Amino acid sequence: MNRAEVATLLGAASAVDPRIPQPDGDVLAMWAAILDDVPAEVGADAVREHYRRHSETVMPADILDHWRTLRRAEIERRYQAEIHEQAAARRLDDTRLRAIRDGVTRVTAALAVTRGVDPEYAEAEADVRRAWLAVTCGYCHAQPGARCTGPGGRPLTKTAAHPIRLDAAFAAMTDQGETA
Repeated sequence: MNRAEVATLLGAASAVDPRIPQPDGDVLAMWAAILDDVPAEVGADAVREHYRRHSETVMPADILDHWRTLRRAEIERRYQAEIHEQAAARRLDDTRLRAIRDGVTRVTAALAVTRGVDPEYAEAEADVRRAWLAVTCGYCHAQPGARCTGPGGRPLTKTAAHPIRLDAAFAAMTDQGETA
């Protein structure tokens, strides 16, 4: 704000608060120097908000605090918008997901052939390994979406799930396949 804007601001504030200093040259120069990077509209808004909440005389620090809060909020808003844009850019569309799944299927089939296993059986086994989280474990009673746990309630480290859970996932998939 410049001296004229500070004079206008102090004049408006004095209508509410008679303790506001009279805007002589020294007062205007000091307030203008302190508030030199604050837009006049923000200063007027800060004074209005200050007197809505406080009864003591407004000071330049009150106006600066208001300005800093607005700037922080704007920076945070921009940052959140940037994060949202980056996340949207990273999301996989259906075509790319289908290509990834097809690639996984080809690799699974190639590994099955190398191991001497029927590729269709290997693909079904891979699907079961991915689907185990959808069923409850009959051994540790882990709920769908939760990992199986061992003694002491710690997650399993050597296998993804208990064999009984993998069997249940396979059975669930087989039942779905028959009804479809």
